[in-house]
Amino acid sequence: MARLKIMSLNGEDMVDLVPRSLKIPGKESSHYWRARLLAAMIREINPDIIGLVEAPPTQARSEKFVDYYLDGKYSVCQGEKRGLLGFAFLFRRNLKVKINKRSKQQSLKDFKLDKFDADRDSIKEYYSWWNRVPFEVTVSGGGLKDKVTFILIHAKSKGVFIPGDLFAYEKLSRANRMKQRAQANAIRKRLDRLIDDDGRGRVAVMGDMNDGPEFDKYAAMLGHGFLEPMMGSIWQPGKTMHNPHYSLSKDVRWTIDFLDRILNPLAESRYGQPKEMRSWIDHILVSPELRNSVVKGSAGILHKRLPVKGLPGKFAGMKPSDHHPPYLTLDL
Repeated sequence: MARLKIMSLNGEDMVDLVPRSLKIPGKESSHYWRARLLAAMIREINPDIIGLVEAPPTQARSEKFVDYYLDGKYSVCQGEKRGLLGFAFLFRRNLKVKINKRSKQQSLKDFKLDKFDADRDSIKEYYSWWNRVPFEVTVSGGGLKDKVTFILIHAKSKGVFIPGDLFAYEKLSRANRMKQRAQANAIRKRLDRLIDDDGRGRVAVMGDMNDGPEFDKYAAMLGHGFLEPMMGSIWQPGKTMHNPHYSLSKDVRWTIDFLDRILNPLAESRYGQPKEMRSWIDHILVSPELRNSVVKGSAGILHKRLPVKGLPGKFAGMKPSDHHPPYLTLDL
């Protein structure tokens, strides 16, 4: 068997870091230094497999980031173009694994999103993935006991960017959560095909799920959120996905910091100083068969700020991403 360190990372709109021309921005550019900061996060964890959300939109641009900033240590398995926010898995080159990826067309069937009654009013609404259909790959060989399916998710954002309009904020927040619920249902149906009734099926789901293991007021209004329905039903506990980070202290169990979108919708707020909020929305989930494969004590979330040599003072406060990546090691 092989021990592999897995990391889920939202690169926060990496389309700006590697332009279409593939010419790396100069050192006077904030894009250059944010890329360096992002690479420092990856080097700190030193993962074998990275699920990269908001990756560069094409294979060539993702490979350029890896070649220039990560010394070419990873091979890129890019999801077909899905708008400006790409999907990619990065695999350490020395793993020598075989990778079989599902096409976007296959994924639209695997994770079919169509009519669904998200708010339980007996009326089905129409939903589509648009550019965020999950990206699925199957990995085998390389010392693995058996094949493992990895699914990368970028769920509908709950964020609402409407300064000052509380009515519109409430209305759109509910609509966003309804779409999340439809997405959760589509993903769960796929997981039920990959995991049998006895819990057999080696599956890991990772990415920016834009939801945590709790109900906010909007999810409570609908009677459900995204994460729990996607993880599985309490009536079929043998098929429920496991979250290895759940046992972490609440002081460190968060993966994003952001500004309150109602009172502080802009960087400079007329309602007072922006207030930072935190939430746990990036996850790595494993199927019942892989639950005991999680290496004890290996689950963590990277929060510390890492030094980058030569970083100009004017960029000293810049963040590599507004997300903090969760990681863990699996004995596969």
